[in-house]
Amino acid sequence: MARVKGAAVLVTGASSGIGEATALAFARRGARLALCARRLDRLHDVAERCRALGAPEVVVRRADVGRSADARGFVATALQSFEQLDVVVNNAGHGWRGRLQDMADGDAQEMLATNFLGTLYTTQAALPGMLAANAGVIINISSVVGFRAAPYSAVYSASKHAVTGFAHALRGELSGTGVKISVVYPGTTDTDFFKDGRPRRGLLASSAERVAEVIVRTARRPRRDVIVFPYRAAHLVEPLFGGPLDHVLGEARRSRDARLRRG
Repeated sequence: MARVKGAAVLVTGASSGIGEATALAFARRGARLALCARRLDRLHDVAERCRALGAPEVVVRRADVGRSADARGFVATALQSFEQLDVVVNNAGHGWRGRLQDMADGDAQEMLATNFLGTLYTTQAALPGMLAANAGVIINISSVVGFRAAPYSAVYSASKHAVTGFAHALRGELSGTGVKISVVYPGTTDTDFFKDGRPRRGLLASSAERVAEVIVRTARRPRRDVIVFPYRAAHLVEPLFGGPLDHVLGEARRSRDARLRRG
């Protein structure tokens, strides 16, 4: 999908962080948007900003995508407005850091439901229409811990491994159709995502806006896996993740090369 203007784009978890930045990035390019989150007041604020930036139509719905009825109801609402979905961004997520023995059952259940089941339910609801149109892009927002687990994030890492495995398996099922599925792996991102509410800043942190731009480019030109790190830190990160250079540096190297061409 090379053209974003006029495309129907669905974003879950759009009230803050990467989801909010993604909605705004698509709005700047004239996409029609369906946005959901649990915090309806913040979602309405994001929707108004999207309209001001040029989105011709914005549909909002309060939804907890970890609940099947909410996720499927949100997709149904979007389809009533747009008839067809061109892009689905499975972004809704819940974070928690700490020792596993200190984690409450409710936190673990909420994280697994939102991060993985929300992705599953939303994708399952959107797929029939995409397959009927033989077109569409599904972008699952995983994390670098979705392929290299991190201590003090055991359940979060497990949930993002599930998102990654789900996408890779589904890609095989979708082979031969016009529906593409990509996985975006943000590294540390400067948002208030985790439970303690503290922004993550520093050498390894990317802005939510940078991650959102990567998501938009992935929607336009779907690729299998896209890892997001600031280029200034990419050479430090490569040995930690042990993948081929192009895989690990991915988006950072492309951004550097684009700057060099412009210069």
